[in-house]
Amino acid sequence: MRKAVITLILILMAMSLTSCYDANEIDDIIHVVAIGIDKGVSDQWRLTIQFPTMKESGGSEQSGSGSGKSQEEYTCVSIDAPSFFAGINMLNTSLPRKLNFMHAQIILFSEELAESGLINEYIAPINRFREIRKTSHVFVVKGKAYDLMKENKPFIGNLLSKSFQLLIKEGAMTGYFPHVTLENFSEGLKSTYHQPIAAIAAVNNGKSFIENGEPSGTEFKTGGEYSAGRIPRTGDNKIEIWGTALFVRDTMVGELDGDETRYLLLARGEFERGFFTIQDPQKPELVISLDIRSSREPEIKVTCDGSKPIIRLNVLLDGDLLAVQSGIDYEKPEHKELLEQAFRQIVKDGIEKLINKCKDLNTDALLFGDYAVKNFLTINDWESYDWNNRFKEADITVNVEFAIRRTGTQAKN
Repeated sequence: MRKAVITLILILMAMSLTSCYDANEIDDIIHVVAIGIDKGVSDQWRLTIQFPTMKESGGSEQSGSGSGKSQEEYTCVSIDAPSFFAGINMLNTSLPRKLNFMHAQIILFSEELAESGLINEYIAPINRFREIRKTSHVFVVKGKAYDLMKENKPFIGNLLSKSFQLLIKEGAMTGYFPHVTLENFSEGLKSTYHQPIAAIAAVNNGKSFIENGEPSGTEFKTGGEYSAGRIPRTGDNKIEIWGTALFVRDTMVGELDGDETRYLLLARGEFERGFFTIQDPQKPELVISLDIRSSREPEIKVTCDGSKPIIRLNVLLDGDLLAVQSGIDYEKPEHKELLEQAFRQIVKDGIEKLINKCKDLNTDALLFGDYAVKNFLTINDWESYDWNNRFKEADITVNVEFAIRRTGTQAKN
């Protein structure tokens, strides 16, 4: 017995000294950073992947900047394949290293695919694949995902993954696009409470930026009325994230511009902060800039007792005064109240227009169903109520509470 125990211990010790037979060296694999999905031409899928070439950085690096990949050291490859996994195997036969998706942060679906009603069939295998994280970010691309990925290059710094992470964070500081992960999007596709949404990415070719011509007239613009790819700007970075894609189940049915996206995030309780430009209530030809923040989560109450749902939405905001072109002393209580009332009405009107748009498209992108479900005792009762079709008949009242807390670095104009 003693000999058997000793023999077993020696065997276990010997096994602990062996190397991992299935280990992968770090330079034996390719870390994919972005995945693009289009409808294929030669086959069902057009799969595009982007990854670093693992070459030495060309040119000199600034002191303290650290090592990384230069702008030219990312590449894309595309393939038409019958499935996502077949595409991976087919690509691996032409690449000297094995593809690995553990660090993929960006998943792009073309607008054509999103509008086809087939996106659930395309996202299901990606969602099941254990190498892809549920925290990956999902976008709908204006045009083809393949074309956008060719323009996807690090613009500031030299790491593509870092550039996109920081760009996505700007959504929380502007409110012009939502933050949607693979988990969020997949849950929305099968939810009986609400419909899925996704941020929109596009290539801006600079055609909306008019270099020469007559100066802008007196027409007031907020800056958020543009759609993705049409912002009047120019520069080396052609990628922009702007607006929201609206879905009914697995079909994209509409698009929100920057302003509408802000109102959507305000209603959903996902708006953090953003600068708003509004017309001066006393001199409409001039503008006032405000720094707006959500003071608390919106208050939402939904009752489903009658023939149609009744929804009460109360949005709670704080703001700082940033700039007053007219020079009117809005720090005074009577003027301050006038400005607060004007902004309350702007936000109220914007949210109400957004709600009507969502009703026309029959999509509850505002998460009201998450509150309506609390009125039902069983899942069967809730599913029989069929919220996603009843939402368009809902009676919705919007209220906005807003107060200017600070006046910037000036106590008086």
